[in-house]
Amino acid sequence: MKLLQLCTYIILCVAIASCFTGVDSTPRITSSDVAAAGAVTTAEMEFLSTVVDRPPTTWAEGKQWLVSDNKISLIFAQPAVGADSLAGQKLTLTGRREVTDVTGRQTVELLFRADNGAELCYPTGIDAESYAERRSLEIPFTVNLEAVSLADSLLRGRKCFITTPLWYDTSGRSYQGLRHVEVTIDSVTPGTANLPLRVAFSLPQLPGEHFVWLTYGNSRAATRNFDRLFTFTNPRTNYPQITDQRWALIVRSQVEVGMTRDECRLALGAPAAINRGATRAAQLEGWSYDDGIYLIFEDGILTRYRK
Repeated sequence: MKLLQLCTYIILCVAIASCFTGVDSTPRITSSDVAAAGAVTTAEMEFLSTVVDRPPTTWAEGKQWLVSDNKISLIFAQPAVGADSLAGQKLTLTGRREVTDVTGRQTVELLFRADNGAELCYPTGIDAESYAERRSLEIPFTVNLEAVSLADSLLRGRKCFITTPLWYDTSGRSYQGLRHVEVTIDSVTPGTANLPLRVAFSLPQLPGEHFVWLTYGNSRAATRNFDRLFTFTNPRTNYPQITDQRWALIVRSQVEVGMTRDECRLALGAPAAINRGATRAAQLEGWSYDDGIYLIFEDGILTRYRK
């Protein structure tokens, strides 16, 4: 009987460690899942709620965007000389007009002037009535500088705790930073069309300036909003039972045998999938991550892991 239990244990552990899905596959919880469950809105979720793209009918001449990609030349009608090398330049809104398209619809065109002097026309393809009802309008391949400026005014000098270890250096290379440590936000500058806010921060224990990318708003593309990366309260105070030695591992995104599931989640984040099983001796649980890390728990305690 003992031999049978041992064989069962070994087979189950191998299965858990080698599979991404199993009898109980639990995907990562998303912000939409939380919203659907009626989660309470936090201070972090509300903090940058005023950073939004305003309705296009409120845009005044002089409003500016920063071009993040030369592909923007594809959106203009009869682009002027220099329209294929606009990356890094600002576009200034100079006007708006309604034109009749080939189907007889009245559609809206936006007029811009680039830093290099190019006069540009963006045919939105939106009819005048729909344009008036728009709550926001994206200018492809650009960053809204008004939103960047507002975010900078709210974040500059703010102290908070960073929860993501995905940091970037001044050259844009990513590296493994720290989790759950206090940082001071130094500035917010334009990022890319998909990640519009480039947030610079510093902390005493790591000299130099470090960066993360933020999104804002509530669109599907807003996957790295402030509440996903920062918190105002020290996470350490929520876990008084965790020793200082183990917390030091969590801050560096490291795990060790003997950790609880909560400690591993704090160190590595939520797993991509969870597989559960049992023997007569213990309840087994395997966590797999997208970067190849595997954790195996017995009765809620980490017994083995693979990086």
